[in-house]
Amino acid sequence: MKSLGNNCRKLLLAATLAGIATWAEVSLAQPAGDSETTNRIRIVALEGTVEVSPRGAITWVTTVTNQILRPFDRVRTGPNSRMTLRWSDESVITIGARTELEILSPHEPKDEFGLHLIKGILSFFHRDRPGRIRVITSGAQAGVRGTEFVLAVDTNGPVDRTTISVIDGIVQFYNDQGSRTLTNLQQAVAEPGQPPSLPVGFVANNVLQWCFYYPAVLDLREVPLTSQEEAALSDSLRAYRAGDLVAALHSYPAGRQAASAAERLYYAAVLLSVGQVEQTEKTLGALSSATSDDRIQRLASALRRLVAAVKRQDEPSTRTPQLSTELMASSYYEQSRAIRETSLRTALDLAHRAATNSPEFGFAWERVAELEFSFGRTDRALEALNRSLQLSPRNAQALALKGFLLAAQNRESEAVWWFEDALAVDPTLANAWLGRGLCRIRRGNLIQGREDLLVAAALEPQRALLRNYLGKAYAEKGDFPRASKELELAKRLDKNDPTAWLYSALLNQQYNRVNEAIRDLEHSQEL
Repeated sequence: MKSLGNNCRKLLLAATLAGIATWAEVSLAQPAGDSETTNRIRIVALEGTVEVSPRGAITWVTTVTNQILRPFDRVRTGPNSRMTLRWSDESVITIGARTELEILSPHEPKDEFGLHLIKGILSFFHRDRPGRIRVITSGAQAGVRGTEFVLAVDTNGPVDRTTISVIDGIVQFYNDQGSRTLTNLQQAVAEPGQPPSLPVGFVANNVLQWCFYYPAVLDLREVPLTSQEEAALSDSLRAYRAGDLVAALHSYPAGRQAASAAERLYYAAVLLSVGQVEQTEKTLGALSSATSDDRIQRLASALRRLVAAVKRQDEPSTRTPQLSTELMASSYYEQSRAIRETSLRTALDLAHRAATNSPEFGFAWERVAELEFSFGRTDRALEALNRSLQLSPRNAQALALKGFLLAAQNRESEAVWWFEDALAVDPTLANAWLGRGLCRIRRGNLIQGREDLLVAAALEPQRALLRNYLGKAYAEKGDFPRASKELELAKRLDKNDPTAWLYSALLNQQYNRVNEAIRDLEHSQEL
């Protein structure tokens, strides 16, 4: 077993995120003072416009993070806005744009609060005991059994239409006309007065695309905006150059109709930054027939390639990337292909070329920095990152990366400041929640650290890396069932990542499951 532990430690150093992840072994003891917090609904992140109407009120008030929500409060998000609620100690809900819901009191004395989704879309990341949360819409109810699902209510048709898509676990979906039991990757639809439809399959990345993080790749130097457009969009463009994608979108003049193909392209890029993929693709599709300008078409193709990279789809291109925007999108796409020995090196080369072509492009230098860091070259990473922050000081991804670099030097207190700066710019950036959570855990604050990791995984539920660290956090708590669940999900999400198999080996070792530990470790080594 000693050699098993030594191999685990070696692999851990290679597999963790630049050396800041903790725990070569799993501690099963609950530290003194690590009692669970009282369950209550709290807004942990919001982006754009979010309003609350307290119980009995007829008016709406703009809200802020950390506000506590109570039964019969109503909450709604505006256009291009998002919100994340910590529903309980073990559940998080991410709410999309133009969504309205009402908090319900517990159905039974030992249940959690329920919710009534009036319209819009939400992603439910449920880790509580089965059956404790009641979810209703105008057309159906859902009984939750420890699961993840996306629930949407479309109010645009003649009747409300409820669609539920189960990512993992089991949901009892029912109304007065019938009931369906749904499990992994099954979807059903219900309308008032009609029984839920038979379950059908779906692609998880498609129903969750509004949750994904889409990095900036558009180089404004390459967008042929007119002087009049530059003046009209000055606030938005200034925020974009500074790296603040959220402010760039919300500073775009409300109700403005983009006059040129170049402006429509820019608007598509900032829409993509908050996960509005459908609107982005619609805008890009219109460009194909609106202009024959080769540069505009190249830039539009680059944005499509970024979408393919984030959703891990094939996007064969016959164009050789030339523009910095194309090089950036191709860098992310090459990384998403995950070809051993080549993908990361090619991605770094493409990022270097983008930064060389456009030395004032702050997003390109951040991309260089994160890829240099992935190879453990911290000096090069820091040099590129400092240049990025000089050019784009409000790039949340760059601020978070500075936190990771500091954490790798065991400077956790300073790192936390940078992660919190990143969250102040973009409260929905999963990397910042991840980094702060890991630092908090290393400093002994296990409860808040686990909460941060739970939020990170809920914000980007298709990222295996986030599942790995959440699994480790549950293992540190001594919660074997939840730890095993997250690690198994991580294995399914990324079959080429050795990290989940390594952590699973450590977990099995702690529970004296020697054969399983050796099996998982050997598979991790193979990967």
